[in-house]
Amino acid sequence: MTDPTAGPPAAPPRGAPPPGPPIELENLTKRYPGSEAPAVDNVTMEIRAGETVIFVGPSGCGKSTTLKMINRLIEPSSDRIRIGDEDVTGIDPVKLRRKVGYAIQSSGLFPHMTVVQNVALVPKMVG
Repeated sequence: MTDPTAGPPAAPPRGAPPPGPPIELENLTKRYPGSEAPAVDNVTMEIRAGETVIFVGPSGCGKSTTLKMINRLIEPSSDRIRIGDEDVTGIDPVKLRRKVGYAIQSSGLFPHMTVVQNVALVPKMVG
């Protein structure tokens, strides 16, 4: 039971990484049927908790496809995505999407809200 007279939890020390597991993409590839070239080819990266990452590139280079694979709107063709030690394909897609905050290009944003407000919307709804 928590102490009702206790104040809010202490913030992590300045410069300390925020709590939470990293998102790891391991040799991630997406091939669509009938396409010669993969939409995403062998992407490997780690995104630490609290880190801001921006994918920049020309139309059709795989930015949105990569984001959609992270939250399982699209399934990868090969290799894997992990959050901490857990492969995302073992996580219920709805629960996964409630745990990961991101913003897709302007068409995926609520126009009357800032990017920060858009990213924070689902966690605020979940509580």
